[in-house]
Amino acid sequence: MSRWKRGLAICLAITIGAFAASEIWIERTARVILAGLNWSAGLERKSVTTSFGEVAYLEGGEGQTVVFLHGIFALKEHWIDMSRQVSGNYRVVLLDLPGFGENQRLEPQAYDYARQAENVIETLDRIGVAEFHVAANSMGAQIAGLLATSIPDRVQSVAFIGGPVGVTSPRPSDMETAIAAGQLPLVVTTTADYDARMEWLFPAEPFIPRPVARYWAQNEVSQAESNREIWAAVMASDGPRLEELAYDIDQPSLVIWCAEDRIFDVSGAVVLAEALGNATLHELSGCGHLPMLDSPDDTGRMLLEFLNRQS
Repeated sequence: MSRWKRGLAICLAITIGAFAASEIWIERTARVILAGLNWSAGLERKSVTTSFGEVAYLEGGEGQTVVFLHGIFALKEHWIDMSRQVSGNYRVVLLDLPGFGENQRLEPQAYDYARQAENVIETLDRIGVAEFHVAANSMGAQIAGLLATSIPDRVQSVAFIGGPVGVTSPRPSDMETAIAAGQLPLVVTTTADYDARMEWLFPAEPFIPRPVARYWAQNEVSQAESNREIWAAVMASDGPRLEELAYDIDQPSLVIWCAEDRIFDVSGAVVLAEALGNATLHELSGCGHLPMLDSPDDTGRMLLEFLNRQS
């Protein structure tokens, strides 16, 4: 091998090694940061064995239990800051929904809403959660509706944090318009997709430590093929939508919906509140589809006030 070729090979090896080291550094740094956030919020990372594999969750606080359910492709960590407002008075359980987050991916049919609800019930049974309040976002809201109507003796109240799946808004949302045009704004297959989705989710991107944001993006991009399968399976779910389930939800309910939500238009907030009948409604400004991330103090305070009224 010539000196030039040997030098090129050495440079290439160093470059590849540095890139690999940076990937490892990002993951390790992100995990340290997340562990610190959990500790500062009084949360402990735990897992439980189920018939469909290990399910990861965060737990903290004492008192009546509040279970937090995230949306499609989201994570239990998205609730950390908001949960701080609640965990001083309640036990909080932040789930990675089965098949998402740290959990192993499942077969596509397991992402049907009804199956997801069944898997959440099994997970809560294994954790030892009997009666509980539930706070849910987006897809998690549909699951929460199924829990409230299928095990009403266990669900004490329901809080919909951000625009939920399954409600017809009088005004179509930006996402609904995009899907009608053949786009899939929430499905990430590249880093560019991930960055673009952040603009869909937030009017102004909330602060997320850079290593954590890069770590989350890398993880999701690595699951690109699975992401498409999950999206298709969720969209193909049949059964009653949340708007229909709402008429049978007798528990006290809270609806928090942001004016700048581009995923589900805020005009659906009144539709849901009227269907629920026993609902407290808050329409917020300055936040998007995930208010627990870009407005955690306000949403946490509203949830705490709601929960305290049920005690």
